[in-house]
Amino acid sequence: MNARLRRWSGALLIGFLAALLGWGLGRSGLLEEFEWKTFDLRLRLMQHDTSPPDEIVMVLIDEASLRLMNPLLGRWPWPRSVHADVLDFLALAGARVVAFDILFTENEQAASSDGRLSAGDHRLVESVAAAGMVTSAVQFVHDSPDEYNHDLIGKPLPADFVRRFALPGLRGGRLAGEPYTNAYLPFPELQERTRSIGLVEFAPDRDGVYRHARLVGEYGGAFFPALSLSVLLDRYRPESAPEGEMLLHPQQVGTTPPVAVPLLADGRYLVKPYREFQTYSMGGILATIQKLMQGIVTDLPVDPEVFHDKIVFIGASAVGVEDLKPLPFGSLAPGVFLHGSIVGNILQQDFLVPVAPRLQLLLVVVGALAVAGLILIPGWVWLRMASPPLLILSLLGLAAVLFHDNQVLELTAPLVAMGSAWLGSFAWLSSTEGREKRKIRRMLGQYVSPVVLSTVIENSRSDLLQAEVGSRENLTILFSDIRGFTSLSENLPAEKVVEILNGYFKGMVEIIFRQQGTLDKFIGDAIMAFWGAPLKSPDHPLKAVVAAVGMMRWLEDYNAELKNNGLQPLAIGIGMHTGEVILGNIGSEQKLDYTIIGDNVNLCSRLEGLTKEYGAAIIVSETTWQAISGLVTGRILDVVRVKGKKRPIMIHQVFGLVSDPEPQRGRFAELARRSEAGFNHYLARQWPEAAAQFRNITEEFPEDRHARIFLERIARYQQTAPEADWDGAWTMQSK
Repeated sequence: MNARLRRWSGALLIGFLAALLGWGLGRSGLLEEFEWKTFDLRLRLMQHDTSPPDEIVMVLIDEASLRLMNPLLGRWPWPRSVHADVLDFLALAGARVVAFDILFTENEQAASSDGRLSAGDHRLVESVAAAGMVTSAVQFVHDSPDEYNHDLIGKPLPADFVRRFALPGLRGGRLAGEPYTNAYLPFPELQERTRSIGLVEFAPDRDGVYRHARLVGEYGGAFFPALSLSVLLDRYRPESAPEGEMLLHPQQVGTTPPVAVPLLADGRYLVKPYREFQTYSMGGILATIQKLMQGIVTDLPVDPEVFHDKIVFIGASAVGVEDLKPLPFGSLAPGVFLHGSIVGNILQQDFLVPVAPRLQLLLVVVGALAVAGLILIPGWVWLRMASPPLLILSLLGLAAVLFHDNQVLELTAPLVAMGSAWLGSFAWLSSTEGREKRKIRRMLGQYVSPVVLSTVIENSRSDLLQAEVGSRENLTILFSDIRGFTSLSENLPAEKVVEILNGYFKGMVEIIFRQQGTLDKFIGDAIMAFWGAPLKSPDHPLKAVVAAVGMMRWLEDYNAELKNNGLQPLAIGIGMHTGEVILGNIGSEQKLDYTIIGDNVNLCSRLEGLTKEYGAAIIVSETTWQAISGLVTGRILDVVRVKGKKRPIMIHQVFGLVSDPEPQRGRFAELARRSEAGFNHYLARQWPEAAAQFRNITEEFPEDRHARIFLERIARYQQTAPEADWDGAWTMQSK
């Protein structure tokens, strides 16, 4: 399997496994609390601009009310007559509905032994009956039977209560949840006079925060509305519906279409809570009532008009009343705010709608596949590092956009899937490409510089792995050798020979590595290197020649050091050639070398051998010379036929770089001009003219061995002319 197919396969496998893990954990409920926290965070960050309808008003028994009324009424709970006074005030103010989030389940102390209602209860019942628009609180609970309550568990509700308050048109199942087993109802006389009842029980999530509600509760096979739904029964008729909804049909047929209230899979309603309501202190209302009773109608603490045609909830916000609940906003709020929020959601059709499970699953799969694919398939390091966080940020951005549109996207499953794909992909890379990288490091660590090695591993790994089976590459090869080192080493102690060689090799290898070359091997005191692999570089001939020039100049400094230590300086020759070679990891299982072989390697070795013959430090072939023309200074040396080759090649001597100082370049330029002129006369068999040019060179450059060689050849050809088919090539008889 090739590398690209392996990456695709790995991305698909890891992506699907990560998606399966994310989806499974998301459905299992194990990460439910984390999902709730992401929901809370979205609410805190994005719900500042939402508010309930003005139609909803809260009357709160707050700390100020308790302090104000304590001298008159004593500690909480207050006499029922106080609630009756407030109800009368709200009725006179024209309230549309008054809903008590306060349980009146037992009678106050009877006024007499005959069991008649207390004055407070009697006043409350009369006020409820007169108002005709009161919704009373009912509490249903899930109690387990024990020795004290076994006769209460599952006790049937009064038939009249069921007849008056049970909701027709509703089916069981997930809408109502688990049936309740015990009930706390308003005392009988209040039941008879109240217009409707509403369940006030809320169940917090496991972390204690209130986010969900049941709009309907089941008891004894009958279904009863929550307080929030009950206050709307004069407008809507609830009905069960498929596809996770409850339909609210308008009581006036044909006025508006039914309202579809979205429900979760378990039948609960996800509340969109509001931070602020129109709230009024019950103490302020009682103070207003007191003023009105005194005939004062101006500067009232609470204007009765604010309650006209409003849905009024009466609840508690004082700490001592113990009805404060933690909401997703991160703060405590009166429990009655949950009822008000649900009513506001329905009236404004301001519902939080979970994204459909099918789309959730699609997002989980696509997200995991995208992370795995972008890490594994392109192979770019920057993309591997950047794509997972960018994709996760994109997911969070999508969730924010959807939440702004009241759509709740589950974040846990896709985040787990994408995170798992992230970790899994890098684990896969470590086990596959990491293994390849370690293999390549073992293969190349001794041949190239660390910088080149890192670059090659990241960018040319597939090419390197091809070396396992071999490939043909166009490279520039370098051979260098120390002249006469054998005789030199015979006169020195072994440790001194090793010291000199190690210092020499250290400097030479640093220069080769600096120019991104590959050290092939040391052959005794010789060095073999090449350019163009494993790091691909179109200008590898120039890099190789720059390295060769640098090696010669470094040697000058090294020789000065040797001379100062009383040692003989070194002289080297460098041969270079550019051509096609076979590149591969060659050897046995016990020892493999990343090396090159082929005729062009042998030719380069022959060129290095010619450096001593011509007295030239650096000799390059015609192919190398053409690749560096105009970038270096040098001259034509000869056309030679090396041993073992029938076809002649043109060779050149490199002096230096065009960037060298002008005086040095000028001197070499004159030598190159005269050498080329003499060589052209030589090829044209113009022996006197050629001899004159080379003789001038020896006069100005007496150390130039090349000119003396050609003067010797010209003298020989003047005595014995070459054959008629002479091509100007000189055949070398030795390597």
